Amino acid sequence: MKRICKCTAALMLTACVGLGMTGCSSKEPDKSDAVTTPSVYTNLYTNLDQAGVLEAMSQYQGLCNVATVNADGTPNLAIFVPGVADESHIIFGWADNATKSNVQRTKEAVITYDVTNPAAETKEGRHCGAVLKVVLEEDQAVLDAIYSANESISDKVVILKIVEVLPIG
Repeated sequence: MKRICKCTAALMLTACVGLGMTGCSSKEPDKSDAVTTPSVYTNLYTNLDQAGVLEAMSQYQGLCNVATVNADGTPNLAIFVPGVADESHIIFGWADNATKSNVQRTKEAVITYDVTNPAAETKEGRHCGAVLKVVLEEDQAVLDAIYSANESISDKVVILKIVEVLPIG
């Protein structure tokens, strides 16, 4: 439970800083489940499903924040560019860093993906995206299939399976 709370804190920080939303005001929303419940103030950035997120990622259209938990229990938040392996997996070519170590240790992360359109007339049009709960793919048969289908990736990448797509809010 502590690990999810730390990821939630990092995710909330991402929403406040990365998206510049007004939902980060001093008025407190219902925080019963801050990761899976969109903000009661915005609830507007919920328009990408899994296929939409993967399409945006494959075209490098957005900003990707990866939230993990450090070994000491503190949150870790980093910006990376993901690749798409298939309809349910994304890849990161991470160097040895805290995010990679955290994912290898905990086997999970929470990712926000935000596609901006600064020219849009309304706030709803300026952002679209999703929150992805991901787990480290460890099934060797699945990994072998991904490597054989994507000759340009090596076994040095980290392959994450999308297990849930949630709204940004």
